[in-house]
Amino acid sequence: MDAGQWPELGATLRYEIRIGPFTLHNRTVVVRRNEPTAVLELEADSGPLGSARIAIELRPWGEHTLIIFDEHPLRGAGGALHNGLLDAAQQVRHRVMLGRLARLCEAGEVPPRSARGRPRPRRV
Repeated sequence: MDAGQWPELGATLRYEIRIGPFTLHNRTVVVRRNEPTAVLELEADSGPLGSARIAIELRPWGEHTLIIFDEHPLRGAGGALHNGLLDAAQQVRHRVMLGRLARLCEAGEVPPRSARGRPRPRRV
């Protein structure tokens, strides 16, 4: 169950990620900073895979917005196995994610929501 009002400090989102026959039960918590329209700092916990710090910063860039997305493993397997190859794979994942976000923003689309007002998960 989610806790708190997203994205206030302490707010928690719980979710599942399915990879083939495996299901990971994860949670992301706003633990560091929340400055609306500027900075959001989170900690994502993936159970046995470990946890990571995620920082998202928005900066005005002329008529546009520059998004700075930074993710670093903190502990667990992700931290122990952290290396340049994993950083490169993460960069690919981030580019895909930010590309999807850009398309949504530029198209003015609003993600579909459930009856409880939460965004509906989408398969990609």
